[in-house]
Amino acid sequence: MEALGGEPLTIGVTGLGPWGANLLRNFNELGHVAWICDESEERLATSAARYPAARPTTSLAEVLADDAVDAVVIATPVPTHAALAREALAAGKHVFVEKPMSLSADDAEGLVALAEERGLVLMPGHLLLY
Repeated sequence: MEALGGEPLTIGVTGLGPWGANLLRNFNELGHVAWICDESEERLATSAARYPAARPTTSLAEVLADDAVDAVVIATPVPTHAALAREALAAGKHVFVEKPMSLSADDAEGLVALAEERGLVLMPGHLLLY
């Protein structure tokens, strides 16, 4: 996974439950995971021990404020997907959001429009496809 110019993307991963941990492992192999984020101190500590190069935080705002972060992976509980993806897009980050991207078609369409308006990639996860 590369940014324009061939450099690896700098990635922040939020949501470190079972599926988020799987995504973290895969995205770590594809790019540079600079941040890991979760509200659970226990999950955060477990992932931080496994990925010591990634900065741990419980604050997505801290990840989004880092200008070095190109993209954010969102693997949080489904009801939070649309709001967190909107925050990340508004912060100028590419977004990979686990499925479903939102709980409503209106929210999904709004995310697509925001990504297009900002020239960003919005990519929903799809089991065994990406």
